Amino acid sequence: MKMGAIDVIGNANSLKLNKPWTEFAHDKKALAWLEENIFYEYMRKCRWFAGKARMIKFLKVQQLLNMPIDGGLAYLIIVHVGYTYGDEEKYAMPVSFVPDDYELLAQISPKAFIAKITADEKPGWLIDAIYDFRFQTELYKNIWENATVKQETGHLSYHKGKGLAATDEDMGYLCVAPDLEQSNSSLIFGNKYFFKFYRKLFREINPEVEMLQFLTETGGFKNIPSFCGSLIYERPGIPPVTLGLMMQKVASKSDSWVSTGDDLNDFLYMFVGKLFSVRDDVFEKVELLGKRTAEMHLALLSGKKNKDFKPEKFNDEYIQWLQDHLNKLLVKRINLLKENYSRLDKNAKKLADDFINCEAAIQRFFEKLSGNDLKSLRIRIHGDYHLGQVLFTGTDYLIIDFEGEPESSIADRKIKHSPLKDVAGMIRSFHYAVCSKLYFSSETKGIDPIRLQKAADRWYKLITDAYLDAYMYTMGDISATFGNRTELNFLLQLHLLEKAVYELGYELNGRPDWIRIPLKGIQHVLFEIEKFN
Repeated sequence: MKMGAIDVIGNANSLKLNKPWTEFAHDKKALAWLEENIFYEYMRKCRWFAGKARMIKFLKVQQLLNMPIDGGLAYLIIVHVGYTYGDEEKYAMPVSFVPDDYELLAQISPKAFIAKITADEKPGWLIDAIYDFRFQTELYKNIWENATVKQETGHLSYHKGKGLAATDEDMGYLCVAPDLEQSNSSLIFGNKYFFKFYRKLFREINPEVEMLQFLTETGGFKNIPSFCGSLIYERPGIPPVTLGLMMQKVASKSDSWVSTGDDLNDFLYMFVGKLFSVRDDVFEKVELLGKRTAEMHLALLSGKKNKDFKPEKFNDEYIQWLQDHLNKLLVKRINLLKENYSRLDKNAKKLADDFINCEAAIQRFFEKLSGNDLKSLRIRIHGDYHLGQVLFTGTDYLIIDFEGEPESSIADRKIKHSPLKDVAGMIRSFHYAVCSKLYFSSETKGIDPIRLQKAADRWYKLITDAYLDAYMYTMGDISATFGNRTELNFLLQLHLLEKAVYELGYELNGRPDWIRIPLKGIQHVLFEIEKFN
């Protein structure tokens, strides 16, 4: 095992600490050496580090937080990274020291080893503490006890959630660090609780923590992983930083993107055989998803005593923000489309022309936000709602990943919107599912594109109607949340257009062959918004 660990580090020189391990936070020479020789090379091998493709301008240890563990001390290192272009970033890297004679050394993942060091005259290793059994058990224990760990500035605050069972006090000794490729790090306790350690740090409480805690403890919504705890760094006069979230570990057959793809396979084979048919059980599943979506929104509408979740009206400030956001997004995507126009195929160019020529009409549609006396309510929403965020258990759905839209700031992810923004996200996901299956399956390569498009449009309309009908039926009184049906349809088309325009950037940057899907989605909305002129 030790040879394996040495292989991870390569030929890096060993570091001897100038101060005792308990004073590591003040060992400036050791930290400077690690900054210059070790940390970047280690981080760039980690899935959670997002700066691999950017040129590093600087990498500095900004802060070390004390995290006591059994028989010693771990540290949470906050690493500040600057680049030659783009925003600076901060990352959390928990570390501990394990001597060469540590009896559990052989059980530590090779991914954990950061550098060979000597501390307190003992040779050993600086490791990622996520893989350290002592760190894992202390983490769980602190959440269980609602512990507070004081720091030189502020404190680490552990919170116990209602989803943590009263009989599971000793679950911290049954921990596994799964070998997953993720943007965060994960721990599983007793195959029952899932701890997500956030690597990239932001000021403000992570929306996922707030949403799961509210839905579990106030909204009473059951179709999520229950909130079980959190770890927050708090300082006077400075917004808190979320370091970790513990939730119920849930079991599922697949996410709904995969499940819908399986259902579409049956549709695809019948379509190739010149038969258009959608099974009844497909509609039943879609209707159940519509029902669960509405139940989530009804739970979020219930937060009248909590200022962060209290429903609000469409006031002038929000309408101005939304108009600015939509117009900036439109201009940005049209410019990107023009820059990439030559890469498009004949069909995509026709759709792109229609979109570009309708820029003024779309802007006029956006202006109707301020021209209408909107009665709808705004609430906290999922914010990144699509088939991949919904797990199918075989009989029901579980909604996951409440962090919000990845490109948005933490503050923007907490802005209250119409719940129809989530609905639009799911409808766009249905459109993606059917188009990707019919456009890009080997079975349909020789089929007339017009016939393919007609089939996709028909399936999409049937499924969307089933989803919306179930959603609206479960929501109940339309006027209470959406004003009236005209206003409801206006906001739904607005957010469908927003989502499809947003998708253009993703496809142009990553999958230009798929650009037809969001362009076709925009075309669908353009037909609808003519009714509002």
